[in-house]
Amino acid sequence: MATAVARNRNQGKTAFVREVLKNNPYANAQDVIDQWQAEGHEGSISGTLVNKQRSLMGLAGNLRGRRRRRRSASATGEKRPYTGKKRGRKPKSTTAAGAGIGSNGRSANGSRARVGGRHNQLVALEADLDHLLFKVMNLGELPEIEASLRKTRRLLYDALT
Repeated sequence: MATAVARNRNQGKTAFVREVLKNNPYANAQDVIDQWQAEGHEGSISGTLVNKQRSLMGLAGNLRGRRRRRRSASATGEKRPYTGKKRGRKPKSTTAAGAGIGSNGRSANGSRARVGGRHNQLVALEADLDHLLFKVMNLGELPEIEASLRKTRRLLYDALT
């Protein structure tokens, strides 16, 4: 009976907010304001007061405003229409054909000068020639190309030493 008397008495805004948040700890500012108006109180409650009381009661968190309209069951499974905008960087493969070449004539996608300089680059080139030679050997029946690649590899090896 004491609670009924307390409700009939002119209740302050802060006390009202505390009571609403005690009954529903997930209520956001709009929920409290709607309940204030539904009970016919005069004036308005600010969202700042609600958020401050939530914080003091240890209920602070990232509550998002709730949507007023509910989606129909058929609309929830559908995708939104494509707007043509995508987030993030564009993939390197979609750049224009000439856009990958810098002003120095080198490809932007190619390897840049590595730490260690020319020697490491020549070692990497030798490894690439080895891979290419093995591919040609697996194909078979290309003796002139095999010989040419071996000769090129020997010349490269001489440049390394």
